[in-house]
Amino acid sequence: MTMIERVNFHLKKFCNDNPEILGCAVVNIEGQITASALNHKIDEDLVGGMSSTMLGVGERISSELMNSNLDQVYVRSPNGYVMLNAIGDQALLLVLAAKQAKLGLIFLEMQRTVQEIEHVI
Repeated sequence: MTMIERVNFHLKKFCNDNPEILGCAVVNIEGQITASALNHKIDEDLVGGMSSTMLGVGERISSELMNSNLDQVYVRSPNGYVMLNAIGDQALLLVLAAKQAKLGLIFLEMQRTVQEIEHVI
């Protein structure tokens, strides 16, 4: 298996094991999606760009207001959640979750998935 195939395997497993997850992807810091388990109706370029922007704002907030490095960023809407979790300093895990998602469990599974992906990349 190639590196991308292994990352895609972990993303699909994460989505399949957590029914509240609507999709997930690995995005590099430039906003390009490198691996994805997103619905085909979702514009990956738009998701990648927005993720990069969220990452930039989150890093600035963490640095300036918390004097710390970014770990996670999430946005809640009436329809669900968009969550980002850093994968090292070169990528991030993007997760789209339904509004009924149990966030504690999702965050735990995100951490496990990030660790699995870090071993691959």
